[in-house]
Amino acid sequence: MKTIYSSTLMLLCVWLSVSSCSKEQNPAPPQDEEEQQLSLTINQAMIMVSSTVTFEVTADGEPVTDADIFINGQKTDAYQHQFNQAQTATAIAKKDGYKDSEPLTITVNVMQSDVDIYVLGEGYHEQLQGIWPMYWKNGEPMPLLLAPNHMEDPVIYHSIAVSGHDVYITGERIFSSSRASAFFWKNNTYHELTQPSGYAKGLDISLADDDVYVAGVQKNANNLIDIAYWKNGGELPVRLDSGTIGQTGESFIKVIGDDVHVAGILDAEPTYWKNGVATPLEGTGVVTGIAVSDHGDVYISGYGSNGNRTIAKYWKNGQEVILGTGELESESSSIFVEDDDVYVAGYEKVLHKSGQGRVNVARYWKNGEAVDLTDRSYPAEASGIFVLDGNVYVSGIESLPDQKVSATYWHNSQPVRLSNKDHNGQAGDIFVVKKNP
Repeated sequence: MKTIYSSTLMLLCVWLSVSSCSKEQNPAPPQDEEEQQLSLTINQAMIMVSSTVTFEVTADGEPVTDADIFINGQKTDAYQHQFNQAQTATAIAKKDGYKDSEPLTITVNVMQSDVDIYVLGEGYHEQLQGIWPMYWKNGEPMPLLLAPNHMEDPVIYHSIAVSGHDVYITGERIFSSSRASAFFWKNNTYHELTQPSGYAKGLDISLADDDVYVAGVQKNANNLIDIAYWKNGGELPVRLDSGTIGQTGESFIKVIGDDVHVAGILDAEPTYWKNGVATPLEGTGVVTGIAVSDHGDVYISGYGSNGNRTIAKYWKNGQEVILGTGELESESSSIFVEDDDVYVAGYEKVLHKSGQGRVNVARYWKNGEAVDLTDRSYPAEASGIFVLDGNVYVSGIESLPDQKVSATYWHNSQPVRLSNKDHNGQAGDIFVVKKNP
């Protein structure tokens, strides 16, 4: 009570002092407030229809609790707002005596209630207070953690696949520059495929009926690199071929029925194996993915060289199909086939939107026609692609202005940003399934 009385007395003195001045003279805001600019942020990385967003306004790092928030030019009632339709909105904070905040772009997405979307990558985890390997399921981060005494071991995750409620992820656990082990996860269980004393990588995963196939590479006793795959975690892999270190690597797998299809690099030559029988691919280059159509056609994504530039391409039944224009660098990173349509994800370097300089644009090609996912005003790349019932899902990264690198996926070209904007994120592989009851 004493504090309240003291405050009341002080306010009375101030009122009397102000009243003695001319009524036409209003005190100007302090000079330092006039020079401060408001900063507007939101509390979510991904916004869905019917989501309630909480805004935060600061000036020089200090909270500002009485600013006005305008969304698409309309003033909101408070620091919270519910978005009831899919849209791209622009929000600005305003307050007398301060400079307006920079416009904040908010993308509101429709939640796909009939599918589950899995994106493999890494990002900042609030509870763990750091950057961790993870996958996102419908935007919710799921950290991938080893046993407590091995949590600091470097781990690289390469591929994700889902069957029913089971999530499978493959990768490599690194012990030194010459020692690594191939592994896969099933849900929260870690399965090591090779011994830590050797060198191996799990690079791709394919599910067929109840069988799990992991494609990878392994150094053998003759100091050569084996192109191989493991079935159901067996101790001994199925070796397809061996080649020299530094010129042999990559291994991508797709199993259809009883046929095992693998693509890789053997002694610097792009190569495809069907049930262990090798077929060289036309030209030269690097392979990055494999898909098989319902008709049995085999598609392999990759990139080659056009003089001193890389150029995106894919192979159909061993014959190359060029995707990039060849004017500047381009690469393809993943491939998917649905019905008779061929989708390839990647990037191409193009003229910046401003007309000055060059920038990587994230894109995918559908039957050879490029579809840009970003507007050429900032760097971005697409890394994975999945198509379900004609809906196209593409994972990748964006270097958004004034933000960290964002782990992002695009659903029919609409971005869904997954990672915390204050920390770098990565999005690699993507897998989409229809929801189970």
